[in-house]
Amino acid sequence: MAKNLNIFSLEGRIAVVTGAARGIGEAICRQLGEMGAHVVMADLLDLVDETASKLADEGLSTEGERIDVTSSQSVQDLADRVNAKHGRVDIVVANAGVAYESSTEDHSDEDWRRVMAINLDGVFFVARAFGSIMLDQGKGSIVAISSIAGVKAVRPELHIGYDVTKAGVAHFCKVAGVEWATRGVRVNAVGPGYTNTEMLQKVGLEQPAVMARWIDDIPMSRLLEPAEIAQAVAFLASDAASGITGQLLMADAGYSAA
Repeated sequence: MAKNLNIFSLEGRIAVVTGAARGIGEAICRQLGEMGAHVVMADLLDLVDETASKLADEGLSTEGERIDVTSSQSVQDLADRVNAKHGRVDIVVANAGVAYESSTEDHSDEDWRRVMAINLDGVFFVARAFGSIMLDQGKGSIVAISSIAGVKAVRPELHIGYDVTKAGVAHFCKVAGVEWATRGVRVNAVGPGYTNTEMLQKVGLEQPAVMARWIDDIPMSRLLEPAEIAQAVAFLASDAASGITGQLLMADAGYSAA
């Protein structure tokens, strides 16, 4: 019997990715594009236009857009523009996020509000604006980026604000996924482990003992590559995951299972 590999195809679909200018966001855009989607790469950084052009030069269908995920109006404006231009939205990846070091007792009000605004409010604004379009369509897939820090107390780094937001993202997807389950819109989260981004490469250079601790705690004994996170996102976005909603898929080299 011939296998139906078309369930993994995203040919002709319209995808929107926030936090798309670099790192995991860029990898997600590349993966979705390679699977056939037209990708709207959204970011606050001007770099997003350069990144979109780079992926276009690789033969992928991309465009760059500005978005401030802390502003519900900015998010709604982008949703309206994408819907007006393309007539639909099939996939949304809420990837924009920020992290920084701070102990609980030293955590400032300003940093707390900032991490909540970007990591948690941003996911809500994106899911609400683009999810409304999907609900009208009767179909769509939303994937938000959580973290190992949302399910375990990671160490030795200290970033309680980040950790709490990522736990909130996972639970948001569970609740929204169940709420919209009968209306054709799936909502899931991916929980990345320690990933080989520029930020972690800097940690490896400046704090080798911390990197050694991380590697020792990871069952696969290595960092993940951004492409591996992107593959998990693309699976949830595809028809191959048509029966999956309200779930948190950990792409963490076994870290959360240990």
